[in-house]
Amino acid sequence: MKNRDKEQYLRDYEALKKKGKPFFPYAVLKDATMMLIVAGVVIALALILGAEQGPQVNPTTTTYVPRPDWYFYFLFELLRVLKPPYLVPFATVIIPTIAMVLLLLLPFYDRGPERRPERRPIATTAGILTIVAMAYLTYLGAEAGSRTRSRSRSRPGTKLARRSPRSRAAVPATRSALTATTGRARS
Repeated sequence: MKNRDKEQYLRDYEALKKKGKPFFPYAVLKDATMMLIVAGVVIALALILGAEQGPQVNPTTTTYVPRPDWYFYFLFELLRVLKPPYLVPFATVIIPTIAMVLLLLLPFYDRGPERRPERRPIATTAGILTIVAMAYLTYLGAEAGSRTRSRSRSRPGTKLARRSPRSRAAVPATRSALTATTGRARS
């Protein structure tokens, strides 16, 4: 930018700044008003249309398999990958905390003046790897069935996992034993 253009820009900026309104309270008031309107609409829709509650909870059931909400699937899958109990603190606290701290400190260890992503290889690589890892773990967490079922049985329309002849013979015996003790067969 030429010196003359820069001076003209600064003069125009000062003139607009003098004519303009300050951020507080004008912009804050507009934002707060809009937030209240959106919250009011959400509350009104919940009261008028009702919120989905899901099926009623049955505390006596033993067949319920708890699943996390979709935004925790990547942590859920990380727990499934790190199976030994002594690694649970690493999967739940230490690994996510280290990852978040590294992302928060990214501006401090990538101090380059460039803003274009292709000229900032450390920041670009860190961002892409984080997104890919979270997306992959989220996909695996969403596709995962319960621990009592095999992955192929958890998805409808897939062939059952192959079993050895010994396990095939054990399944009917287990069902008949279950029917004899409870009086009803489970599917």
